[in-house]
Amino acid sequence: MRELENALERAVLVAAGDVIHGHHLSPTLQTAEGSGTVISGSLAEAVAAFPSNLIQDALKSATGNRTRAARLLSTTERVIGYKIRRYGIDAGRFKGD
Repeated sequence: MRELENALERAVLVAAGDVIHGHHLSPTLQTAEGSGTVISGSLAEAVAAFPSNLIQDALKSATGNRTRAARLLSTTERVIGYKIRRYGIDAGRFKGD
């Protein structure tokens, strides 16, 4: 019970608006289907995709704000910008409405 309370408190703090989305919840509370993490492909493909996925997750949590995403990943906005270009990530799609 306490674990669920902690997870919800964290989600409320991480959520930028009035709505908690699935990506605000701990991965342990998400199903593979619900979080889009159903295994497909090889380990090598998954390892190669990891940096891009990590940056996209940070951008989701930061609602597209590169500075906040960089802070979440303990790096600089310049590095995040470089990686966004390198992996062809559309950072604008993570901006809140």
